[in-house]
Amino acid sequence: MRTDQFYRNLMRLLHDTFPGYEFLVTATSTKRDLTRFANSEIHQNISQETLRMEGVFIKDNKMAVVSSGDVSMEGLKKLKEQVDEILENTEELNFKFKMPPLRMEYPYYMDEEDMLNVHPLKRRELFELIRSIADENNLKAFGYVANTESEVSVMSTSGLYLYHSATYADFNTVLLNENMTGSYTSATAKNFEQLQIEDKVREIVTLARKNVPEEEIDPGQYTVILGPEAVADIFSYFVYGALNGFAYETKTSSAVKYLGKKIGPNFLTFKDDPEDDRQIKYPFDSVGTKRTTFPVIENGEFKNILYSYQTALLFGKEPTGHTVSMLQPYMAFVMNPVINGGNMTKEVLFSKVDRGIYIHRIHYMNIVDPAKLSLTGMTRDGLFIVENGEITKAVKNMRFNVNFYKLLENLKGLSKETYNPAGYSTPFIAPYALVESFNFTSKSDH
Repeated sequence: MRTDQFYRNLMRLLHDTFPGYEFLVTATSTKRDLTRFANSEIHQNISQETLRMEGVFIKDNKMAVVSSGDVSMEGLKKLKEQVDEILENTEELNFKFKMPPLRMEYPYYMDEEDMLNVHPLKRRELFELIRSIADENNLKAFGYVANTESEVSVMSTSGLYLYHSATYADFNTVLLNENMTGSYTSATAKNFEQLQIEDKVREIVTLARKNVPEEEIDPGQYTVILGPEAVADIFSYFVYGALNGFAYETKTSSAVKYLGKKIGPNFLTFKDDPEDDRQIKYPFDSVGTKRTTFPVIENGEFKNILYSYQTALLFGKEPTGHTVSMLQPYMAFVMNPVINGGNMTKEVLFSKVDRGIYIHRIHYMNIVDPAKLSLTGMTRDGLFIVENGEITKAVKNMRFNVNFYKLLENLKGLSKETYNPAGYSTPFIAPYALVESFNFTSKSDH
């Protein structure tokens, strides 16, 4: 890792290279080591290190938004040439871009000691564990195990300087049976131990062995239990499709209708929570806005939406700490997503279903109607009949169409247990969910 001092030196070089300019820059360094396996054999070990700088440069109320992977003196000179060319050919801003206030804090070190300089043999050891579970059950294992070291620094001409370093681990595994169908699991955590690889892989063994779909179900509305992977997928589309402050201010978001209203049961709380012990903490966003626990849905009420820094400037709002990238200035995203668990165990949740469907995971989704947040997608890696609270047999995958807000109206329970499916660079903490009137629209051929 380059350490805090490297980025302080970069800040000085930027000041020297861009005299007379205002700038707001984020520099990110990532070292990612990954072991990939297929058919229960390791077939790839890779290590990749990247350094990326992106930022806004302002002069005479004109803005250039640029990025570069070259922070050498020569690279910064080329970047200045690029910035000058953009500024020469762009119009003045129709609003005043205000730099974040002066703020300098001690570096945030979130590194786990045993996650620095991990030897490839450690990942091989974890793979051998996965393979042994697969072999015991006549299954084949496919997937990866990875560890990442990351650094983020935000700096500006207004005197803002912040630094954050962190480490994390992630993995996913598909176990396939002789019919080449099976099941899937994943996790992101602060370290390898918190991935709970053995527990998670053993948990999908039964699903992988049962997943030989010979029957079909008819399209229609069913009581379903959504696994944590499926819950995380659906709520990710809520974040993407409903929470963006720019879309809200321009009246293109479903939040225009639902913000401030009761949209789910009292037991539903969804938040962005960097303080959650299971999360990879991001103490500030890509423009340095401080991040704290931020309720989105609280006791069933749609409480808040997300404002990126530039959206907040444009519409006279306060930034909420969710700016993802200055290259996408109006995008805002939940960085540490957490759905609180409910008041019943997973077993009790399943026992509520006399006959229904278990959806383990979703293949992909699209937003059909942004104003209503209607979603379509297909099931993947296991669609099962549930009878008298037990998973009995697999059926062929189905396409579904659901409205997110209707889904919350029909949400009847969440498990106490929560899990940490792999997200982008953080886990998406999610429970199992019991939902009535889930709409399957058509059959699949597999």
